[in-house]
Amino acid sequence: MNKIIFREWFGHKIYPILFGLCIIVSLGAYLTLDTLQQSVDDYIEENQKQIVGGDIVITDNRPLPKELTGKISELNPDDVVFDYQFNTIAYTENKSILSRIKAVSSAYPLYGKLILKENTSNWKPGSVLVERQILTGLEVEIGDSIKIGDSEFIIHDEIITEPDRPLTAFGFGARVIMHDADLEGTGLMGQKSRVNYRVEIKFPEEKSEVYASELKELVKNTKVTINTAEQSDTSVSNLSQNFLVFLKLLVIGVIILSGVGIMSVVKAFVNRQKNTNAIRIALGEQSGSVIGSYRLLFFWMSVLSVLLAWLASYGVLLVFDDIFTAILPNDIDLRISYLSLLKAFLIALSITAMMSYFSLQSISKIKPIAVLHKHVKQTEIRKLPWLWITVSIGLLFLLLYSELDSVMKSLQILLAFAVIWLVFAGFTKFLSAILKLLLNKRVIKNWLAVLALQNIFRKGNQSNLFITALSMSTMILGSVTIMDYAIQQQLIATYPEDAPNFFLLDVQTDQQQPLNDFFGKELTYYPVVRARIDSVNGVKSEVLKNQLGRYDNISRVFNLSYADEMLNTEYLQKSVIDKKLFAEVQGDAKPVSILSSFAEFLQVDLGDEVVFNVQGIKIKTEITSIRKRLKRGPSPFFYFIFQPEVLEKAPQIRFATIKFEGQDRAQIQTELAKMFPAITVLDGEKIALKLKEFVDQLKQLIQIFTALGLIAGFLIFATSLVSTSHDRMRESFYYRMMGMFNKDILKLTLLEFITLGLFAFVLGVAVATVISYMIIEYWFSLSFIFPWFLFFQSLGVILLILIVLGVIFNRHTLSANLIGFLKTES
Repeated sequence: MNKIIFREWFGHKIYPILFGLCIIVSLGAYLTLDTLQQSVDDYIEENQKQIVGGDIVITDNRPLPKELTGKISELNPDDVVFDYQFNTIAYTENKSILSRIKAVSSAYPLYGKLILKENTSNWKPGSVLVERQILTGLEVEIGDSIKIGDSEFIIHDEIITEPDRPLTAFGFGARVIMHDADLEGTGLMGQKSRVNYRVEIKFPEEKSEVYASELKELVKNTKVTINTAEQSDTSVSNLSQNFLVFLKLLVIGVIILSGVGIMSVVKAFVNRQKNTNAIRIALGEQSGSVIGSYRLLFFWMSVLSVLLAWLASYGVLLVFDDIFTAILPNDIDLRISYLSLLKAFLIALSITAMMSYFSLQSISKIKPIAVLHKHVKQTEIRKLPWLWITVSIGLLFLLLYSELDSVMKSLQILLAFAVIWLVFAGFTKFLSAILKLLLNKRVIKNWLAVLALQNIFRKGNQSNLFITALSMSTMILGSVTIMDYAIQQQLIATYPEDAPNFFLLDVQTDQQQPLNDFFGKELTYYPVVRARIDSVNGVKSEVLKNQLGRYDNISRVFNLSYADEMLNTEYLQKSVIDKKLFAEVQGDAKPVSILSSFAEFLQVDLGDEVVFNVQGIKIKTEITSIRKRLKRGPSPFFYFIFQPEVLEKAPQIRFATIKFEGQDRAQIQTELAKMFPAITVLDGEKIALKLKEFVDQLKQLIQIFTALGLIAGFLIFATSLVSTSHDRMRESFYYRMMGMFNKDILKLTLLEFITLGLFAFVLGVAVATVISYMIIEYWFSLSFIFPWFLFFQSLGVILLILIVLGVIFNRHTLSANLIGFLKTES
């Protein structure tokens, strides 16, 4: 009997094709992302020490205490690497480029290999290693010389891979590696405000935690960070893992939608086999045996579909690996593991079992005489299948937990899925009710339109599911597209006309007038004093670090400034004295103004206390005003602004901005590097373009995997057509018997399909517009710009797909044999 089911299933190709596509689309994407995630996890596990640089890592943004360096000096020099990193301008006679200097001691690297193009050895002081961007930007070759600060260096070789820098897709400044012994000759160290001091130590793994504890004891009253390799975060884990988890959550949503498609296919096929099932039961076969034959069919279909999904995933990883470069280490090995394949099999079998449950259970209720005599049975009003719902939610929770490894996060995401689904389902129900009301009130007069709209509510049509699925996917894609368009139009594609395009860092006070003379006009200068937050309302920053969100790191060094007035890109949100930054405060506290976004992060308001540690001196302050930015973008801002008399005598540097109207900014940057080698010049437009390249890569990944939701929505629509094809064919015959022309039937079909598409698309775009407006206006503080061209372009694509589906389905319906169909109906 199993042969009969298999022959019927594969004899009607539409069923295995749609069933297979539902699994291939969702689990092919899942396998791809799971492979990427597993490969990243394996890479981190195998190369943790290489990625962080040593068994023990010490970091700070100021020179390390002598007690600490004295203790480290007792170790074997071959087991210690001193690492200093900062941005500066590298230049030749005619060219210049922003570079990221990495000065290391001779033991570098402790783990892994520094891979060079020429694989040269005997790298000596006075020479540097550079990446390709330096060679192309300065138009130099290996063996040529470049200048950094006050020193000239010979290019020894080109860097291919750094062992402790696996991610290179995004970063400001092209890499230059030099010997730490050459730093003093550059004259840059004493004038750079942003130097990352780092020490990497090779130490026996079993003793590393004890030694790290001894070092921590020496610096317990400082902000120096000391971690073992296992305790250290990496750029790979912070970006790659988190972003892949985000994409996986999108794909889990696609898996849920695909499950609905599988339910429709199974239901349509089982209904088609109703007479065959009735005959089998009438001949004495147990209903359990009949159900078993279906389960066997769907089991093997699931296995076959997962194998095809595996091939699809392998092809994507092989052919389209370039799209993942932004989030993957350079030398990662991508391969689909047996564990990933096993997980895919379990998901496919679970979702098939759950989604085929009701259709297969209906077989046990078949009454052969009633079916064969075509008695119409009234649909029973059943209670909600709570057991099925509970098991389904439990399986979804287990899937989320396997990805997030956190009960709380899994429950939060599960709740988020439910809320989003209910919101869109609620909107769909509400709009459907309005449409029904219009039909009942006979507001719509055209008979063809009335028929088409009535067909939307046909039993088994799953219109609500299609609209919900398509509108949710449209919402995600639309939000990303609208935000990207608005940001690019205002910050990247058309750089703001009034925004500065040159940013000069580490300007000394005595350099201000020479810089003004160089540009021929007054630059805007901002004093910067480096300090840490000691406490907020009496609570130490170390305690708050674990309590506050991830908007910022409260324990880092902050840039403070002082002024008598606000920047022209800010306004007062609230203040103790109306329109005044500062007011008199009680005791020894000093008034301070805070930016609104950071005030929300610290959860502070007017009158609250913040204590700063300004290079060893404690300054207690009281918040007297809260500022808000008019716009975000290429303009400077400070979280905290003091009165001038409080900080003007503190050690400080300045940064300057200017809007340079000339065309040859590259030449100006080169001239500045020659005259002021310690000043770092940032070209705002170039940075914006660099940021755009990186964001575009991430956006492309989001769009690709969200687009799978659209595909899943169309699969639901296609499976609903299959599920209702018998009813649609019968109606088509009745229309033709009553004299309706084929072109009218086509119009009826297209009108129904287009209405569904417009319904879903407009709902998704409407919600996306509201979300995007809120984020753009209130988070980015930019003007909202709607991408009308992209809107109509996307609408046209969706309508074209629906029209093609409508034409194909209509031709299939009209090609059916009228006499044969009527015989089967009689």
